[in-house]
Amino acid sequence: MNIVDLLVMIIVVTILVTISLGVVTYFAYKLRRARRPAEETGLDSESWYFIRHEPPASEAETLG
Repeated sequence: MNIVDLLVMIIVVTILVTISLGVVTYFAYKLRRARRPAEETGLDSESWYFIRHEPPASEAETLG
């Protein structure tokens, strides 16, 4: 086996390993996404950390 055959084998193995890792990563992403719980619909209307600021009526009339 000469050096060219060895380099070709290394390149082919590297390409095959990269493709297989890509496929495995894609399936892991799909499995993880399928396990994610459904999003709740009321999250936008209620905030756990912040209170929505409503301007006083006099400021709201002058801005609008």
